[in-house]
Amino acid sequence: VNCGIRNQYVEIDRVLAPGIRCTVQIDPKAYTTPGKLMKGKVVSPSVPRETDGTYWGYQVRMTSSLKAIFDEAPFPNGYDLKIGTSERGDISVDDENFGQGRNHGGSCDDGDKISNFQHAIIIVVGGVAGIEECVDADETLEISGNKSKSLFDMWVNVCQYQGSRTIRTEEAVLISLARLRPLLFSNNQTTVGKKKKDGVREVAVPPTVDFSDDAPSDESSSNGSSSESE
Repeated sequence: VNCGIRNQYVEIDRVLAPGIRCTVQIDPKAYTTPGKLMKGKVVSPSVPRETDGTYWGYQVRMTSSLKAIFDEAPFPNGYDLKIGTSERGDISVDDENFGQGRNHGGSCDDGDKISNFQHAIIIVVGGVAGIEECVDADETLEISGNKSKSLFDMWVNVCQYQGSRTIRTEEAVLISLARLRPLLFSNNQTTVGKKKKDGVREVAVPPTVDFSDDAPSDESSSNGSSSESE
């Protein structure tokens, strides 16, 4: 498989259908023997995150309707924290006290909601016309689009100064994750290596890393890491 290593493929431990994406764990020792075929092991996409907190992409789940997003949640008790994003949100991530809660100078309980979640977060973004249009189009919901915020614990504007009439969905996903993730995990830090509690593994937030043009990249032959491949 192609793991992004220049001019070299990696032999994996199983046969997979061509064209699919997989996560491959490569022994760092393999990088010390140039010219030799590299070997790796196919692992769950959750391994990098569970091992050292490395971000490894978001998950996508297809549902038949907007309502089914919540009704068919893959967690026994549903989602701990449901965040809806909208340019008409009640609060903005740019607010000075966003995410701090009432006990830390916040004007609402958004910080309390963020700090109390356990493991199951869902962030919903709509199309170019927003979640409101999705709600209006969903015949299984008994509310109108202007009541969309009632479906969520938080109704957030993640890009208050967007400067354009609309934001494409694929851009909104990345913007939402980038703006919300630091706030979510700074208020709910956990530690790698602890045993699972109530079936949930505790994962640490990776420390901030300073990058330099002089430092070797992960694609360098002198470094070993998990790689996502196609």
